Amino acid sequence: MGGMRTVVLTLLVLAGTARAEERIYLHAELDPLTFVNGGYGGQLGVRFEHLRFALASFSLHVPDVISQLGNAGFDERVQPSGALYALYYPHAAGHDGFAFGGSVRLLRIEYHHDDVPGGDAHVTELSPEAIVGYQWHPFHNGFYLQPWLALGVTAWRNHAGVVGAHTYDELPVSPFFTVNLGWEHALN
Repeated sequence: MGGMRTVVLTLLVLAGTARAEERIYLHAELDPLTFVNGGYGGQLGVRFEHLRFALASFSLHVPDVISQLGNAGFDERVQPSGALYALYYPHAAGHDGFAFGGSVRLLRIEYHHDDVPGGDAHVTELSPEAIVGYQWHPFHNGFYLQPWLALGVTAWRNHAGVVGAHTYDELPVSPFFTVNLGWEHALN
């Protein structure tokens, strides 16, 4: 509960820094793919016409087809983690168009390996990522769909993902694609 209060207070502080003539929007998003993969994903944020900031929390079981690329036998789960997003929208709020920006993710990852029953590795990492997306308002109201692609790298990791004699070989650039469902509401 304390974490949610921090998110709300941070968003209100950001909203309070807007120029008087600038419209301010609050948004909430859900990521259905995280739910499909045994986790959750959501974010809350504030938008000042073209610039949007958001805080997110998520977890998921990474599908084997992705986690086992060069890592046969591994199972990967992202434990509850968080991210800070900053996106730029060339179009006005409520209109369809592209978005560009990035995020910094703090990931808590748990690895298991088929050859080591009961063994696991817990890794924490800091991962910046570049993002491109498209916001589509199919009903011309506050609801939108936002497909997006992110490419992330690991800037810091507390240790390698070692389970028994097996070391997880991380991709140099980690891709992520999803389609978020969101609602945007003008405050003024």
